[in-house]
Amino acid sequence: MENINDIDVIVIGAGPSGLACAITCKKENKNVLVIERASKFGVKNMYGGAVYLESLKELLGNDYKNLSVDRIVKNHNWVILNNDNSLKVSYKNKDAKSSGIITRYSFDNFLAEYAKNLGVYFANETLVVDLIKKGNKIVGVKTDKGEEIYSKVTVISEGFNSVLAKKAGLKTKMKPNDAILGIKEVIRLDYETINQRFNLKENEGAIYEFFGGIKGDNTEPPLGMGFLYTYKNFVTVGVGISMKSLTDSKTKPYEYLERLKSNEFVSSLIKDGEVIEYSAHSIPETGYKMLPKLYCDGALLVGDAAGLVDSIHFEGTNLAIKSGMLAGQTAVIAIQKNDYSKNTLKIYKEMLFNSFVMDDLKTYKNVISVLYERKNSIFSYYLNKADEFFKLFTTADNKGKKQGYRKFIKAFFKDRPIKDLIVDVISFVKCVINAII
Repeated sequence: MENINDIDVIVIGAGPSGLACAITCKKENKNVLVIERASKFGVKNMYGGAVYLESLKELLGNDYKNLSVDRIVKNHNWVILNNDNSLKVSYKNKDAKSSGIITRYSFDNFLAEYAKNLGVYFANETLVVDLIKKGNKIVGVKTDKGEEIYSKVTVISEGFNSVLAKKAGLKTKMKPNDAILGIKEVIRLDYETINQRFNLKENEGAIYEFFGGIKGDNTEPPLGMGFLYTYKNFVTVGVGISMKSLTDSKTKPYEYLERLKSNEFVSSLIKDGEVIEYSAHSIPETGYKMLPKLYCDGALLVGDAAGLVDSIHFEGTNLAIKSGMLAGQTAVIAIQKNDYSKNTLKIYKEMLFNSFVMDDLKTYKNVISVLYERKNSIFSYYLNKADEFFKLFTTADNKGKKQGYRKFIKAFFKDRPIKDLIVDVISFVKCVINAII
C-alpha cells in the first residue's frame, strides 16, 4: 500500500454503501481510504440484477448517466408455480426509468473509478483483521499485511457476515432466521433470443418473481422465492431461501435452484441457455425489528452489514447507497466538530430514520415474521388453491359452473381449519394496516 498519512475516514469494503460513503466524504475534501479484500471490484458481490437509480442520481448528479446499463426494467412479472401449472400477473410500464439491470462487476467498477477520479485512496487485496481501539473508541484498523492505519472515523461496510461489526460491539452472532441464502446461475442466451422470448424491445428488461416451484415431494414448503432477470446477452435465475429452512430441511441449496429450473414455465425461458456462472451469497433478513447498533464511538455501520435490505421488493443496492451517503455526511459533520464520539455519530441514525430507508423497512416490519409463522399457508395451501380455482375457471366439464364453485368453496374451508384461516386473515390485515398507517 502506498504511504498515506492523515486519513480522515477509513471505509472497509468497496460495495455500493462503502463507495457511496467514500464519494460523499471526498466531495467535501476529506481524505478517504477504502480497504477492499478482493483484487477487483464487484467480483465477490452478488445480487439479482436490478439497481434502483434514484439514490445513484442523488449521489452522482448527472454523472449517473455515464453508467452503462444493460437494460431498463419495463416489465415486472409475478408467477405462481404449482407442479407445471403457472399463474402469471404482468405489469409493463413503457415509460419506466427508475431501475436498470446491470452486473455488479460493472456497477461496482463504475463507482470505484468515479471515487478514484475524485481522489479516494484504495487498498485492494487487503484484509482488515482487527480494529484499533483507544479506550472504547475505534481509531483505526489493523490489516493482514501487518499495517496499522489510523483515522478519525471508520465505516464498516464489509457485508452481512461482518466480523468487524461484531468486534465493534455493533452486532451479535447471526441466527438462522436472520438471513437468507441467495443462489444464482448466469445463463447465456443471445440478444435476439432474449428479446423474442421475453417480448422485449431494444434495451427493455424484465424481472420475474416466482412463488412456489421449489418444494420437494412430501416436504414442508421452504420460506423462499425464485427470481429471473434479463440482461443484454444472458439471464440470471436464482432462489432466495431462508437459512432456517435450509437448516430444518437438510436440503442442499442447489437442489432448490434445480427444482425451480426444472419447472416447465421456467425451463421454457432458459431453454438452450449455457450456464456460465454459479454463485451464492448471504443476505440479511433481520428487518426493522432486529436492526443492529448503527454507530459507536469512532465507527458507523452501513449497507448489508447493518441489515438494510428490503427483501419484499428485492431492494438492497438502493438502500445501501443511501446509507453510505448518510454515513459520509455524518463523518463530515464529526470532522468539522472534531468530535468522533457516539454523541455526534448518532446523527447518522437520526438521518437514516428520517429517510426512505427506515420508512420502507418499517412499512414491512411484520411481513417476514408472518411469512415464517404462516409459511405452510402462504407457500403451499393458498398457492395450490389459486391453481385449483383457475383450473376450474378455465375449463368446462358440462356439469355447471355453480356446482364447481360450491365444491371448491366447500373444500377450501374443509381442507383448512377455520381457526387457521382466521389467523391468516388477521395476520394479513395487520401487515396491510402497518403498511399504510
